[in-house]
Amino acid sequence: MTRLIYTSDLHGHLPLYEAAGEATVRFEAAALIFGGDLCPGTPSASSVDLPSSQPEFILRELGPILRAWKRARPALRIFAIPGNDDCQTILPALEELERESLIENLHQRSARLRDYTFVGLAFVPPTPFAIKDFERRDHTGARTREARMGPCVLGTPRGFEVLRDFEAYLNSNPTIEEELNRLPVSEPQRTIAVIHCPPYRTRCDVLSSGQHIGSEALRRWIERVQPLLTLHGHIHESPRVSGAFCDRIGATVVINPGADPAGRDPHLVFINLEDLSALKHSAYGQSQTKEKESS
Repeated sequence: MTRLIYTSDLHGHLPLYEAAGEATVRFEAAALIFGGDLCPGTPSASSVDLPSSQPEFILRELGPILRAWKRARPALRIFAIPGNDDCQTILPALEELERESLIENLHQRSARLRDYTFVGLAFVPPTPFAIKDFERRDHTGARTREARMGPCVLGTPRGFEVLRDFEAYLNSNPTIEEELNRLPVSEPQRTIAVIHCPPYRTRCDVLSSGQHIGSEALRRWIERVQPLLTLHGHIHESPRVSGAFCDRIGATVVINPGADPAGRDPHLVFINLEDLSALKHSAYGQSQTKEKESS
């Protein structure tokens, strides 16, 4: 039996990290997975020191918690990807913890756990928010449809750098579609994809307005590849608005646990990879995944 606990969008709230670790021990999970937006920060990037304070959070705040978990459960695997509210400056900090075997960064990488392969991707389509480190055009020809709330910035070791031409920046980088096609998937039925943005037009990508805002490229990739399971976040309110934290696209189970806007209540999903017919959410309870798939 391969048990996982999945959560996302903790935004640096240490009590939520602690709750995830405690649940991992109770559930006897083989792995704990964080699906992006790991660090404190604001979508508007009003805190100008985020490029330096976020790596400090990873090393000084999260690091000791990970060490305690690993001492308690040496075999526990901890996987993570960044999210769009994280600066790219956290990547060296994650690598430093990875050298201690404390965490495994799945962004643009893969890892094996027993008979399963995990792949990960942090990128999301353009948002109205300022930080653009992990934003990419969804697919060739996709328009930047979101109105921006302020200047576009990238996190660098010297602080935030203003992007004068965001469209040129998008055009200079691979699309999400291209990044997805680079992920190594040899056995789809034993592959778990951890991707911060949810797929388009599911019960996992719904804004409070009812609008679907997920990735079209990701949906097409799931339809074509059909991995066993995909794990997402990004749209905090989606489970509350849609009434479901999971969905199906063909044979693939799709999950977005959502997040508590106040940062108090854990949103954890308890997963048994050998039986995905029933999933349990710490806030929303049991959910049957045999429901009609999204179309």
